[in-house]
Order: sequence, then structure tokens, then C-alpha cells
Amino acid sequence: MTYSLAKAAHIVSLFVWIAGMAVVALSLKHPVLAFMKPLRAYDRAVTTPAMILAWSFGLFLALRGGWFPQPWLGLKILLVLILSGIHGALTGKLRRATNARSEPVAAGQWFLPIGLALVSGIVVLATLKPLT
Repeated sequence: MTYSLAKAAHIVSLFVWIAGMAVVALSLKHPVLAFMKPLRAYDRAVTTPAMILAWSFGLFLALRGGWFPQPWLGLKILLVLILSGIHGALTGKLRRATNARSEPVAAGQWFLPIGLALVSGIVVLATLKPLT
């Protein structure tokens, strides 16, 4: 039961995290200054904690499943680290966009294809658990 609840919480936190990143990326591409400050507050209050929860539940699941020796998990963690770095970059760009004139930022152009490719790779690795 604990494992199932942790898995559900992990998936929900991932949805919230990735959706928040997509909204930030799209908002940076087409900025509206009145929307940027509330979005920054949302990112700090919801998206970043969702990332932390996704990491926490994911590590719990990996420990519980005994997957740390598995090569697929190492690759998945690498992809999640890259995704976390992209989240940090988007958060920084959002912070700068709220402090300066609101001009388009190319973040949306590179996050959407790269971020979604990373998420796809992460889902495939977690679901199929190849390389075992």
C-alpha cells in the first residue's frame, strides 16, 4: 500500500512539475508583464516543490524497489538531473523577466522539444526498465 501511494504521489508531482515548466517556457516566449509576477510566485510555491516531491518519491521508490544497481535507473537519474537543470534555467529566466522589461526569451523554443524528449525517455526507462 505504501509503495502504491508513493508511486501515485510521484506521478502526480511529475505532472505538476512538468506542466509548470511548460507554462513558464511558453510564458517566456510570449511574455505578458502582468502575468509574469504571479507566474513566478506560482513557480516558487507549486512547481519547485513539485520537483522536490518528485525527486523524494522517486528516490523512495528506487530504494524500496532495490533498483539502484540497475543501469536503467542511473540513466533515468541522469535525465532527471538534466531536466532539473532546465527547470533551474527556466526559473532564472522567469526571475529576470519579472525584473526587467518583458521581452521574448527563446526558452520556450528549446524547452518544449528537449524537455518533452527527456520526459519521454524518463517514462520509457521507468516503464520498461531496460538494460537490466
